[in-house]
Amino acid sequence: TILPEDSLPQTLTSYSPCFRKEKGAHGIEERGVYRIHQFEKQEMIVVCKPEESMDWYEKLWVNTVDLFRSLDIPVRTLECCSGDLADLKVKSVDVEAWSPRQKKYFEVGSCSNLGDAQARRLKIRVNAKDNKYFAHTLNNTVVAPPRMLIAFLENNL
Repeated sequence: TILPEDSLPQTLTSYSPCFRKEKGAHGIEERGVYRIHQFEKQEMIVVCKPEESMDWYEKLWVNTVDLFRSLDIPVRTLECCSGDLADLKVKSVDVEAWSPRQKKYFEVGSCSNLGDAQARRLKIRVNAKDNKYFAHTLNNTVVAPPRMLIAFLENNL
């Protein structure tokens, strides 16, 4: 795919069913709704110029934090260290919500900047005036409804 430079950034969203190989059975935080086998999630996706990717990264994870805070859910962010980053990721942050029942934070979202690694694999190039280059891609799990429900009920009842 070759995108004209003036078509960037492209901001997209997807709602998708997800499946886990394992079923939760290892403790209280892996039972019930917390770690179910099948769930849905809402993703925000951005395809942009390399020089814009870090700004988009900040905007994306702040969107998730703002959403949870608007529902009176205490959240924090944890930046993943480079040794913990999955393949392709340049930078990643987890968004965690407070669980009064467990007295600890748990993951409710994740935002990643994949630089041009995913675009290289998918062959997403940008046609600029003087050259062609690979786009940068980012994704952000805005909400996984089961975990959002847990956070909302525990913090608002």
